[in-house]
Amino acid sequence: MLTCMPVINTKTDEARQVAEYWDRIAPEFDSIYGGKKNLLARRLDHWLRKDMYQRFDWVMRQAEELRPATVCDIGCGSGRFVSSLAKRSAQVSGVDFAPEMLNLARQLVEREGVADRCRFVLSDVLDWKTPESFDLVIAIGFWDYVADPLARLQVIRKLTGRTFLSAWPRAGTVRMAIRKVRLKVAGCPVYFWRLTEVESYLNQAGFQVESCEVLGQLYCVRARAA
Repeated sequence: MLTCMPVINTKTDEARQVAEYWDRIAPEFDSIYGGKKNLLARRLDHWLRKDMYQRFDWVMRQAEELRPATVCDIGCGSGRFVSSLAKRSAQVSGVDFAPEMLNLARQLVEREGVADRCRFVLSDVLDWKTPESFDLVIAIGFWDYVADPLARLQVIRKLTGRTFLSAWPRAGTVRMAIRKVRLKVAGCPVYFWRLTEVESYLNQAGFQVESCEVLGQLYCVRARAA
């Protein structure tokens, strides 16, 4: 089921740039997970983007332990996490502001036979008005494109009944410099974080950090609603 809501996030020039960027590259990005590239390209992805696969596995390990009945994926993109979590019998809501990404997500869950357990919302999380609370909320590949995390974390805290999983690109890595140049050329802003900043934002928003794993060039953080 696809629920469409106003993409109010695109009020700012920067937000429009992010949404337009993801709409442009949606099929290309999804192919990283989908295995549709040739053998050389797949091997390059596994080498250059190893932590993208690692963060996926990390989320699934956490979900196996937590066994949430309800999940919300903030910045769900093409639905790869949504589909996999729904296969574990969860009811999953995916929120994203890029229409083409949600089109891919809807097609994926239909192909995988889990559409009856999935809902997609076209909106910035800041503007999604819902009284719901979820056992597990995730935001993976999201904080790369958010200049001010606190406002969104405060909204996410209201959505989180138990556990929040998030992945943050680390500041000071080689990839940071490369991505800044590449995404500047592509017209998309990108941000990187120190662990002290991540922990501070989470604490201010009402979370208590339980653990942090460094996976490649990412901080993968598990927190609970305080």
